[in-house]
Amino acid sequence: MEALQKNRQPYTPGQSEFWRVTIALMLASLSIFSTLYVFQPLLPVFTDQFQVSATESSLLMSACVIAMVVGLFILGFSADRYGRAAVMKVSLFITAGTLILLPFTPTFGWMVVVRFIQGFFLAGIPAAAMGYLGAEVAHKHLGLAMTLYISSNALGGMGGRVVGGYVTDLFNWQSTLYIFAAFGLLSALLFLVLFPKERFFEKTDQAISDDLKGMLVHLKSRSMLVLFLMGVLLQIVFTAIWTYIPFHLQGDPFNWSLKWIAFTYFAYVFGVLAPPLAGRVSDVIGLKKVMFTGVTILIVGAALTALPSGTFVLVGLSLICMGFFVAHSMAAALVSKSATHHKSGASGFYLISYYLGVAIGSTAIGTLWESYQWTGVLSVTLLLIILFIFLPLYKDE
Repeated sequence: MEALQKNRQPYTPGQSEFWRVTIALMLASLSIFSTLYVFQPLLPVFTDQFQVSATESSLLMSACVIAMVVGLFILGFSADRYGRAAVMKVSLFITAGTLILLPFTPTFGWMVVVRFIQGFFLAGIPAAAMGYLGAEVAHKHLGLAMTLYISSNALGGMGGRVVGGYVTDLFNWQSTLYIFAAFGLLSALLFLVLFPKERFFEKTDQAISDDLKGMLVHLKSRSMLVLFLMGVLLQIVFTAIWTYIPFHLQGDPFNWSLKWIAFTYFAYVFGVLAPPLAGRVSDVIGLKKVMFTGVTILIVGAALTALPSGTFVLVGLSLICMGFFVAHSMAAALVSKSATHHKSGASGFYLISYYLGVAIGSTAIGTLWESYQWTGVLSVTLLLIILFIFLPLYKDE
C-alpha cells in the first residue's frame, strides 16, 4: 500500500522517473525544434536548386509553421481526450518519417506539401509537454523541469540551423535531412523506453466549444491582447532577421559561404543563457521592466546588423537572441501570471500568436527583402517601437 501511494505522488528530482521524464522531453524537444528550423539556413540552396525566389523558398518555413498553429489546436484537444503521451509518441515518429520522405519529393511544391504535413505533427510536443509536466511533476520542482524543456527548444533551434548549414555546405541538403531523420528516429525510440506512463491523466468529455469559450475570454482583456500582440511582433522581427540573414551575408560586402553563415546561429547560446538570469532579475524589478529591457536590447542588436561589418553583424545577432528570448520568456510568464482562470487557454493563445509571428516573418517579409533588401527586413523592428508608443493606451480596465 505504501509503495502504491508513493507511486501516485508527483515526481521529484530525487526519483529516477523525474529525470526519465525530463530527458525524454529534452530529446523530443531537440528533435522537434531542430526539424522545424533546419530549413532556415538552407533557403538559398533551395532558391538555386529549384529556381524559386527567396520569398517562395521561405514557404518551407511558413507552411510548416501555419500547420503547426492548426496542430496546436487539434492535437491539444486530442491530448486532453486520448492522453498526452500518446500524442507525443505519434508526433515524434511521424516527424522522423516525413524527414525521410522529403529528399524523395519530385518538385518544390511537393516539398512544401510534405513540410505542411510535418508541421501539423511537430505541434504534438509543444501541445502536450507542458500539460504532462504540470500533471506529473511536483509543483515545487516544476520550474526545473520546465526550464530544462524550454532550454531544449532553443538548443534544438540552434542545432538545426548550425548543423544543417554546416553539413549541407560539406555534402548536400539530402544528407542533412537523412542525418536529422536518424536523430529523430533515435529520439522517438528513446522516448518510448524512457517515458513513464501517465498516472494523473483524466479523460475529459468536455465539448470543444467549451474549451474555445475558455480561450476566447482572454480576448476581452486589453492587457492580454497587448501580450498576444507582443508575441506576434517579437516573432515577426526575430524570424524575419534569421530567415533572410543567409541571403544578406551571401551578398556584398560579406560574401560568406553557407558554412560560415551557419556558425552565426551560435548566437542562440545567448538566448539559452539569458532567460534564467533575467528571471532572477525580474523577481527584484518586475516582469514588465525586464520584458521592455529585452525588447530594447533586440532593437539595438537589429540596428547593429545594418552596419557593413561582419563583427558588428555578429554582435548584433547575439544581442537580438539575448533580447528576444528575455522578452519572450517574460511575456509568457506575464500571460500565465495575468490569467486568473483558463490559464491553459491564455497560454494557448500566446503560443498561437507566437507561431503566427514565425509564419509572417518567414514569408510575408519576403516582399520587403525582394524590394529593399536588408533595410526592408530591418524596417519591421519599427513595429516594436510603435507598440511601445501606444502601450499606455492598452491598460486593462
